[in-house]
Amino acid sequence: MSEHRTWLHAKAAGMDLLIATSDLREVVASAPVSPLPGRPAGIAGVVVYEGEFLPVLAWDELPGCVAPPGRPQALAVLRPRLGIPLERLVGTTDLPHGILREPEESDPALPWLGGVAHEEGQVFRLLDADRLVALLRRFRGEH
Repeated sequence: MSEHRTWLHAKAAGMDLLIATSDLREVVASAPVSPLPGRPAGIAGVVVYEGEFLPVLAWDELPGCVAPPGRPQALAVLRPRLGIPLERLVGTTDLPHGILREPEESDPALPWLGGVAHEEGQVFRLLDADRLVALLRRFRGEH
């Protein structure tokens, strides 16, 4: 868990989410997601991104998440070629040294979390792109 990164702070699935800017290709405006017949668990469907199909995450199918309350405003495109729907962009942040903690073993979101930060009464969940992609691959292998 790196303490010295810049993070994209966004609201997603009812939580404050931090995504390492080093894991991002870019953030784009949200587009309608086309569902896939027989889609894998954890994937809502696809959007066209740079002339190719980009799978889009289904938050409500991830452990520890709920369905977003409304239509996403933006899509974070991760380097592993996965779209993450975001309800709202807050900005970028550099967390103070020593604030990041390992997630609790009992946290249902543990399979995709890279850490948790508590600051001024807020809880920030750090999305770990590699762990998320590995989880989605496990979902695919189970079906």
